[in-house]
Amino acid sequence: MKKYLIFLVLLIIINHQSYAQASAPMSKYGSNRDNGKYITIDKIKVYYETYGQGTPLLLLHGGLGSIVNFEKCIPELSKHYLIIAVDSPGHGRSSQLDSLSYPLLSTYLSQFIDLLKLDSLYIMGWSDGGILGLMLAAERADKVKKLIAVGANTRVDGLSEEAIKWIKSDLISWAKENTAWSKTYLSLTPQPEKLTTYLKNTQKMWLTDGYFPQSKIVSMKIPTLILQGDRDMIKLEHALEMHRSIIDSQLCILPNTSHSVFDEKPELMNEIAINFFNSTK
Repeated sequence: MKKYLIFLVLLIIINHQSYAQASAPMSKYGSNRDNGKYITIDKIKVYYETYGQGTPLLLLHGGLGSIVNFEKCIPELSKHYLIIAVDSPGHGRSSQLDSLSYPLLSTYLSQFIDLLKLDSLYIMGWSDGGILGLMLAAERADKVKKLIAVGANTRVDGLSEEAIKWIKSDLISWAKENTAWSKTYLSLTPQPEKLTTYLKNTQKMWLTDGYFPQSKIVSMKIPTLILQGDRDMIKLEHALEMHRSIIDSQLCILPNTSHSVFDEKPELMNEIAINFFNSTK
């Protein structure tokens, strides 16, 4: 059971190598002040970095994560698009929030798109970022032209039973006891004293059901790619359900791959993303 929980942690929590920086140099992504800026939304400072040029591609990281999640993909993707990698409110270098919910984060990101005056953009989101990408695609079809949602779920029961059990019983203690994760998190956040509140808010958000109603899923009209590993904590049946519910969608299941697709197969993810976004269909 202990070995399984360790494996499950690697599926649930963000790209484990991105956080193994306690003994390695910090990634320049997420800490690149030459490319980084802050924008204030409703008194919350939101941090983001930009790279490259071309059609804007908004990268949305996973839960308990940050821009660092995409460190292996940004170099190649920035050769093709204007990469806008953002730390969601409450994450990375952005200001903490009193509470967390997918609708709340989606509202902030929608305002972020408007404040940056992005008239047309692509989105690629992973895990929580995939969920937020789905929300933005449904609510801001005036701006979002294509979406890749990676390792996303729209309901709690889209997760495996083991994942749900782990979130309920072990998430908070794991984060506090995991030196690599906590050191990286505390080195980024402007409000380290709010760690416990942040973890409790994350746990509550992950376990709140009905955060993205089916009516919004079926209303989506933009080209969408639903993607995940065949060993993801997201049930394959749930990914298939999302694909069937979205009119103009494709489904991609990567073999021998867990939730950490951007860590395990970054070159393949880049190839898939470039092919999808550049396609005329």
